[in-house]
Amino acid sequence: MLKSRFISTAMCAVLACGVANAQDAKSSEQPAFEAPAQYAPNWSDEGIAKIADQLSGTWRTTDAVGGSTLMMTVAPAPVEGMSDTLYVEGVRAETPWEPYRNAIFQLYRYKDEVRLRTYEFAVGSASMGLFNGIWAATEYFPSVSRDDLIATLDVELDETQNGFSGSTPYPYPTGVGGAVEMTSSINLDGDSLTVADRGYAADGSVVWGADADSAVEYERADSFASVDRRPDGMIIVDYGPQGDHTPHEGDELHVHYDGYLTDGTRFDSSYSRDLPFVFEYPPGTRAITGWGIGMEGFSNGSHRKLIIPGYLGYGERGNPRANIPGDATLVFNVWMAHIEHAEDVSHEGHDHGDSHEGHNHD
Repeated sequence: MLKSRFISTAMCAVLACGVANAQDAKSSEQPAFEAPAQYAPNWSDEGIAKIADQLSGTWRTTDAVGGSTLMMTVAPAPVEGMSDTLYVEGVRAETPWEPYRNAIFQLYRYKDEVRLRTYEFAVGSASMGLFNGIWAATEYFPSVSRDDLIATLDVELDETQNGFSGSTPYPYPTGVGGAVEMTSSINLDGDSLTVADRGYAADGSVVWGADADSAVEYERADSFASVDRRPDGMIIVDYGPQGDHTPHEGDELHVHYDGYLTDGTRFDSSYSRDLPFVFEYPPGTRAITGWGIGMEGFSNGSHRKLIIPGYLGYGERGNPRANIPGDATLVFNVWMAHIEHAEDVSHEGHDHGDSHEGHNHD
């Protein structure tokens, strides 16, 4: 049981130390809490607003690409010092909690015509997990500015009967697949979105993307995650997949997680220790209130994103040992790695003469 005791002690730095703070929040009068208003963009003009509305939503490829169905969600999101911006997240349908692309689109006028500019993030890999799934709660979109982004290419857009179409005005530098330059085109026709890229070698020959089959066609789709905006201010983004068991009282939960502040700081990660947080459900005083709420209905093998307001976290005092300030909103990407049934845990404890010695956080 020594290993289990070590696991619990390690997780104490984030989820159990400062439990007195969580208890204070629960035992005292609940503070007045007002969730931030959902983000409402202020588009520069009607033409840009129309294109942004046409782009927004969830898209799914009509055919597999590289053996996977790709999905993409586009949602208006704020960027400091920039207008008319949208957040873009690309995922594989089988692993929607793990994006292969996070990007920003900006719509702007150039000589009275609309252009779409794409940006990649330059915030560092440790912070990128904060953005994953944030399309579901853009009122908590991390504070980013133009300095945190790298412009990649522009596409000139023309309005069509059912949408818009356009292409890059000239080739852009690239290093993908042996190409030195690339072009891109896009066509949105109602509920169909087609994107085609083409790469060129130094001698001008086409290296990739020459075939018509290289175009990727998307269609509108249902979201790849469900979003629960709770009255208490918590937001739970549930990716699934739905497992064969959800937590019941007395079950032993093995949960992996990354924890973030909304400024992009990753304050803790069970993955960096290669050790899950192991605790008995419900966690009670062993974890912050919001963590316990986030475990409700969380099935075995599935993934969630938890956005926890400060009063359901460490309250006014914060958690100095974990460098968490007072009233900080906490964001967790969590994976229910394993649920040990209560009867199995109890039986194991009977065999060893001590049912839960290794899971005491005190």
